[in-house]
Amino acid sequence: MKRRALVGGIAALAVLAVAGSLFYGVKRKTDLESSAAASAAQATVCLREAAAFALGEPQAVETLRLHGEDLDARLAALRAEDASRNRALAEAAELYLTDVRAMLRSHENASRALIAARASRLGLAAHLERAAARGPGWIDTALKLKKRAEQDHFDARTAAETLEGLLKAHRESQDKLRAALPGAPLLGEAERQKLREAAKAAAEKAEADLQQLRRLPIA
Repeated sequence: MKRRALVGGIAALAVLAVAGSLFYGVKRKTDLESSAAASAAQATVCLREAAAFALGEPQAVETLRLHGEDLDARLAALRAEDASRNRALAEAAELYLTDVRAMLRSHENASRALIAARASRLGLAAHLERAAARGPGWIDTALKLKKRAEQDHFDARTAAETLEGLLKAHRESQDKLRAALPGAPLLGEAERQKLREAAKAAAEKAEADLQQLRRLPIA
């Protein structure tokens, strides 16, 4: 009788262990899927809010920085989940968040560069307007301001081109996430193209201004 009770107790413990393991596995899978879905949705929200700002808009810089920090935290949390519970979703969500994070960083960089370019161009123009009252060192200062403006416009063009390239390639991470998470909220194709065209236009404008600066005579 005691032996039967012992065997029965061991069997019950084994059943409980299996049930506990299954429950733990289901919970880890649910945690991963919830984290991936919520993070992907928030990433799209951040991208849409960033798109509401024109490149070079001063108010955009702080918002983009905060969104970037939020996505950094979400990426860290997603990577801490058990990816083996749904490998395809884990990889797709991480790729999507990384992609959006890169676009937010590039948007922020482009905005900062465009703001700097605008300021340096205006500084040079103000200095040139005082040419009639030029004194010792006027030309040296003008040349330094011109060089600074040229560098700022080069940086602005490069940053805007980087953003345009990221937006061009964004469909790849969208398609992978859509396959792993049907119904995931993503930017529409028209939205993506509009943002891409805005970045392209900003790059072209910065390049045109750069060439104009390079042709500007300082004498």
